[in-house]
Amino acid sequence: MKKLMIIASLIMLFSCKKEEKISENKVTTDSLQVVNDSVNIPETLNHIKLETFDFPAEVNGCSCYFSKTKEDFNNEKYVYIDDYGNSAFLKIDGKSVKIKMEEGDFDPENFSKTIKNDEFSITIQGKKIKDLEEVMMFEGTMTVENKKGEKTVTPIYGECGC
Repeated sequence: MKKLMIIASLIMLFSCKKEEKISENKVTTDSLQVVNDSVNIPETLNHIKLETFDFPAEVNGCSCYFSKTKEDFNNEKYVYIDDYGNSAFLKIDGKSVKIKMEEGDFDPENFSKTIKNDEFSITIQGKKIKDLEEVMMFEGTMTVENKKGEKTVTPIYGECGC
């Protein structure tokens, strides 16, 4: 039994050892390639141009608002805004789009929702990343598809709250 434990320990010791070579200010280590599918979106999907816009005057109080990146969010460049139940707003191919929602159509805890009108279908999916006093921060993806079957998938970052 002792021999088995010694052999297992040696195997673990040598299998976890990382080789490094240092010569004349050059460091070589093992490399790792990370691919995140939700961020690397194929260009062939981007047929619909989502544009940023400011808060619509009719959105007051509780709302959800999302940008493509955290940086855009901090600079108030939004690609989606809703008022927690009545209407969702986007700017697509230069046009402001308002989609009627039903009360309770967007559940921020579940953060998975599809809303539609005659021209577009918007699907939002993601996860809550931070829960603040009256605000919840989210990140995920938004898919916008038109009646021709063209669609755009974009990462989103933002918040819902009052």
